[in-house]
Amino acid sequence: MSTDSTLAPATPSADAFLQFLVNLVNNGSQLESIGVTLQMGGMLVSGSIVSGADYFDRFAANFSDSLGALDANTRSGVRASLAELGDVFRVPQPVDPLPNYIHLSDALFFAADGTPIAGQPTLWRGRTSSVDGFILGRLQSDAAN
Repeated sequence: MSTDSTLAPATPSADAFLQFLVNLVNNGSQLESIGVTLQMGGMLVSGSIVSGADYFDRFAANFSDSLGALDANTRSGVRASLAELGDVFRVPQPVDPLPNYIHLSDALFFAADGTPIAGQPTLWRGRTSSVDGFILGRLQSDAAN
């Protein structure tokens, strides 16, 4: 009996439906964000899918604002450089290839049983290929209520 691994069914690298949803938001259609909870390796990440452009704009602002020890011109340059990383998302995104990364705003983290992991809502970026499953809608920690 052969143990040829080419006969085994291929495991998809990422959920094409999740990638489709990410692409909808990245294209700036009527959807600015989609609430989602991702299951990733025994952990839950819950937040709103935002476009890559929005993610990098927010990241650039947050990061440059944290550089209080630097002068305003340097902080402004850092902000502009980081925001440029989102420029690829400012043009219509192709249907193929599907996006490899998902960007969340207001992300919260939970253990698999739903117990919140301490932390404030934050920006989060992850590989779509690392998502084991997802549901539409966001989990809320008891502290957020």
